[in-house]
Amino acid sequence: MPAVAWVRLGGPGEVTWARAGDAATIAVGTAGRHLFLRRRTAAGWRWERLGVPPGTGEVRDTALISIDGSDGLVPVVVGGDVKVWLHQPGTAATPWTALSGPAPDADMSDFNECGDIAAGAIRRSSGLRHTLVVSSPSGRPWLRQGVEPDDVWFRIAAESDFIVWGLATAFASVAPGSPPLPHIFAIGSDRDTFEFKFQVAVPENSLWTWFDPVDPVPGFVPGVTATTFRDADGRLQACAVPSSEFTADILIGSGRHWELIDLGQPPGPGDSGFVLSAVVAAKGADPAPGEPVVMVRAGDHMWTRTLTGGWRDLGSPSPGVAVDPASAVEIGTADGEARVLTAALSRDADLWTVESGAQDARWESHGLPCSVTSIVGAYHDSPDEDSSSLPVAVPVLDEHGALWSGRVLGRPDAGFSNPGDGFIDPGDFWTFHGRPAPDVTSTAGIGIFALPKGTPPGGTWIFTIGSDGHLWARTSGGNGWAWVDHGAPTGGSVKAGVPPISVRHPPSAFPMVHVLADDGRLWMRSFSGDTWIWTDRGAPPGQLIFSVIGATPVRSTAGLIGRFALAAAITGDGHLWINLHDGTDSTWTDLGTPSPAEKLVAGIGVSTVALPDPGVTVDIVAVGSPSGQVWSHRWSTTGTSRWTPHGRPGDARIHAALGTLQDPADPAATLIPVVGNDRQISLTSSTGTPWSRLDPPPSATTILSGRIHNLLHGLPCILALDNNRRLHVTPLH
Repeated sequence: MPAVAWVRLGGPGEVTWARAGDAATIAVGTAGRHLFLRRRTAAGWRWERLGVPPGTGEVRDTALISIDGSDGLVPVVVGGDVKVWLHQPGTAATPWTALSGPAPDADMSDFNECGDIAAGAIRRSSGLRHTLVVSSPSGRPWLRQGVEPDDVWFRIAAESDFIVWGLATAFASVAPGSPPLPHIFAIGSDRDTFEFKFQVAVPENSLWTWFDPVDPVPGFVPGVTATTFRDADGRLQACAVPSSEFTADILIGSGRHWELIDLGQPPGPGDSGFVLSAVVAAKGADPAPGEPVVMVRAGDHMWTRTLTGGWRDLGSPSPGVAVDPASAVEIGTADGEARVLTAALSRDADLWTVESGAQDARWESHGLPCSVTSIVGAYHDSPDEDSSSLPVAVPVLDEHGALWSGRVLGRPDAGFSNPGDGFIDPGDFWTFHGRPAPDVTSTAGIGIFALPKGTPPGGTWIFTIGSDGHLWARTSGGNGWAWVDHGAPTGGSVKAGVPPISVRHPPSAFPMVHVLADDGRLWMRSFSGDTWIWTDRGAPPGQLIFSVIGATPVRSTAGLIGRFALAAAITGDGHLWINLHDGTDSTWTDLGTPSPAEKLVAGIGVSTVALPDPGVTVDIVAVGSPSGQVWSHRWSTTGTSRWTPHGRPGDARIHAALGTLQDPADPAATLIPVVGNDRQISLTSSTGTPWSRLDPPPSATTILSGRIHNLLHGLPCILALDNNRRLHVTPLH
């Protein structure tokens, strides 16, 4: 098979930003726009999920602050509505405390890049005095001094044409012997010309005054970090490092007096010394004397230096793995050695840290705060207004038993007749659906039933199995999304299930879900009249069901569409059975085994195919033993029935099944994708085509699991979960 056009969807747990607060706390934002903390305990590092503040939907940015009386650092969070929240676990009903936020600017446009937060603190006689600065939705800077609920925000007077998207703070004395004052560093652009700007604000005579510390701005500045340091005379100075490219620069000074110092480039060969990202390590509110420490990435290596010292190479986590410093903090050790902990992000959106001292550097991988464990399925989502692209939603489960839905756009010209490139790189677009209930996780995904927008009765059902043994559905309707508990068969629990089907057309179409209960019997959940019911489809005579392979609607030989629901199952003796249900009666038929010596040990899928036949023909695909090969059984309502061997892909045994799908290019055939023991996807069809191996997404990855779906109006598509728990999708042209 020719190379396939994989598009990377990644996962909701991919790290998009990180803020190192101290030696034991790192705040992390994810592609799913949730907040996690990486905490170091005596037993090692652990993840702690904070999620999002109530009703905000996402976390835009976070600063970590110290609060007198608190055990460790506390996050101050900007929510999706650019309101600020304090997260402080305790005896309250919720750990979240609302700190309000910038007032809306009715006369200004909003910008997604805004919502940045910076925080600083200085110790007064009354305790720590905090300064919070936030960029409003329209890009204007707002300030709040104090984190008590009754403290207030006020807008810092600034040029009306300045859009602020990056902020940092540091305290410094504007004159020898004077008390330290907060300094605000802001990066952004002109509202009309989009020319880059880098400004500093300092209070003068009770008013905030903005300065241009450098002119011109040193290239494109996507971010800025700042800290306070104590110079040789003991005076507190402020310094900021703009994350500009090519060379490392550091801005030092206070008040109206600033100096931009060019630190140059690390001594790498060719352009490997070009600085790609840079941060300054935070020193804390009352730093000991010492120069600021800068961390940069150049080429694939991390480098560090001080103002007067030379560049030192800290290397990389491993050959070919490059990470960008996101945040750094100076930390103390028991022996008094000055060390720096740097939080960094890899190209694959993993979190790394490097702890460096005068002579060493210790790298540590932290991976993701939540990984995808399985793909539930895919369906066509409602299209965006004024867009010709066709959105596809891909629900997945994470390691904590929560449901997420990713989104990828199909190209306007995609389809079987003109496939184009199939999909467009989606960026970060994940929706959090959570757990079925506070004390219930989703342990497995069953599948999806979705009706196009405007098609009665409308709605989407995403079915999962809960840790309580119940069938659950995340359901959308006129009132939005909600979890619905469908319970379990009387006195039992749900052990497994197959994707839902419907035996009727809209507006009477509702999902029917076939599940295997812990009693070894087949059960069906369906909508009847005006309520949901459980129907006992039973088990073959004298047998218990080992596995349900799949289900499909079939019509009767009289031509009545949607008359029967067919389900295929494997019994404990390795036989294939089918069950036909006409709404009242349930009939089991034994289709046997491929041969007397060959039994069935796993199901792959069930698909209806089109033949010049008055009846309905179904392909049932499974894995046999001891051969380990794939078998298909073609069964028709007219009575024909036969087994076909398909061998093994590259003589590899089957590791995982991706389901089956009627081939749009050959409606008389069923596509059969599997993951072999080589952990790669191979494809054949029920008509006996040779196995072909799909090139993996990146060449070094292997595949754990996946699904096949008909998407983009007639294009078979593969969804794959790789060994790094990243999601990929490709059309099969």
